Amino acid sequence: MSEVSSNNNRIAKNSIFLSIRMVIVLAISLYTTRVLLKTIGVVDYGVYNVVCGFVIMFAFLNTSMSNGIQRFYNYELGKHGEQGARRVYNSALVIQLILALIILILIETIGLWYLNNVMVIPDERMYAARCIFQISTISFVLTIFQAPYTAAVMAHERMDFYAIMSVLDAIIKLLIILLLPKLGGDQLIIYALLLLLISLINIICYFFYSRFNFPEIRLYLNFDKKMLKEMTFFSGWNIFGTFSSMMKDQGVNLIINLFFGPVVNAARGIAVQVNSGLQGFISNLTVPVRPQVIQSYAQGQIDRTLRLTYSISKYSTLFLYLMALPICFEIDFILSIWLGKDIPEYTEIFILIIILTSFLNNLNSAVSGVIHASGKMKTYQIVTSLIALTSLPIGYILLRVGFSAEWILWSVFIMMFFAQVASLFILKTIVPFSIKQYLKEVIYPLFLVVLLSIWIPWLLTSIMQPGWARLICVTLVSVIITLLLTYKIGLNSSERTLIKDLIAKIVKK
Repeated sequence: MSEVSSNNNRIAKNSIFLSIRMVIVLAISLYTTRVLLKTIGVVDYGVYNVVCGFVIMFAFLNTSMSNGIQRFYNYELGKHGEQGARRVYNSALVIQLILALIILILIETIGLWYLNNVMVIPDERMYAARCIFQISTISFVLTIFQAPYTAAVMAHERMDFYAIMSVLDAIIKLLIILLLPKLGGDQLIIYALLLLLISLINIICYFFYSRFNFPEIRLYLNFDKKMLKEMTFFSGWNIFGTFSSMMKDQGVNLIINLFFGPVVNAARGIAVQVNSGLQGFISNLTVPVRPQVIQSYAQGQIDRTLRLTYSISKYSTLFLYLMALPICFEIDFILSIWLGKDIPEYTEIFILIIILTSFLNNLNSAVSGVIHASGKMKTYQIVTSLIALTSLPIGYILLRVGFSAEWILWSVFIMMFFAQVASLFILKTIVPFSIKQYLKEVIYPLFLVVLLSIWIPWLLTSIMQPGWARLICVTLVSVIITLLLTYKIGLNSSERTLIKDLIAKIVKK
């Protein structure tokens, strides 16, 4: 078996592991949200969402560093093997220690001031908000120290362990929510404490798994200053991107809180969870490919790097569309089944807009993967970050002059479109990338599939009454039509051959 064929098979195997993981995790998470909402109520759910979201807002520093660690792990494993990965690990520990101290200082000064003086929280829940603020901070610090070990697992493509840990995490979270009513006390605070315990268990498991399975996970006092400098420089430019991503998410959350309070924050929290569930399935395709994109680039295989980029752009977007189409048509009925009568205002429209924005994010993610592999981050991060951040003042002004809550999300969608266009032109300056070929091989097939598949499900929703029968019919018709059009129009001949071979191997096994 050739090396390329072996790599493709590994991608397929890891995608299967992650798909199984995601089906289980999504089912548990959706039920968990329903139970949590009924247990603590809409107001407490909104309080938890906005307070924890504010703490996580500082994750843009950790995310930028984690992305840098992941990139260097993949790059060094592809180019220098174990020796290179060991240098990355030791440098990563130093970086994460310094980062944890910086973030702690920021959270306990700026963050605490904002919580006490600006955030809109009912007076009777302020004590609980302060408690979960501190608990979330500790949990977040644990996540920072877990990053080098998660990066090692991903770089070695051990998706089976990652999948098992994700499923166990979801199961334990469901169990603690089911136990909440029996524990007494302030359930919001107890819930936060139990989540902290889960974070501690996670980092312990990742540490010991990495320590016993990857020989480079060894601490040496002789640190590589050159590697440390390269990782810090790369992550420094990456901060622009992660900061803008954070502001798109948590900045929007804070602005919504200023104008509308925690109930609308709860609506956005539900919408984000629906989208996160969909994105979890998409990650089954993108996560296994990302290490090989970087390793292919490190080995000078630019053609394979671009082929992987085209394919993952198309596959991830079509897969998202396959799942999102029936959800968008049947969102009211789905929410009534899932949450009953406890549906905050704006939930439906928030879900639709956030899913639309995810289509742009998926296209951008594949393109940015190649730019990350090259390490030439400066122009990309500055340009796309500034474009994305523009959505916040635009959204704030719209709400200030009287527009409804969803318009801040529309501003994010519009600016993400311009960011994607800018990304294509920037990628062209880094690798021999043809925008015309990208439009022909990726965007045009996607456009045709969407254009031709949307009409019959729409017709069904027009002639049938809402209910289980319509939901089942719309879902089946949407899936069948989208799969047929994807196979005939969305994929080229080589991609169709790859799919047929993969199915044949699965059936044989």
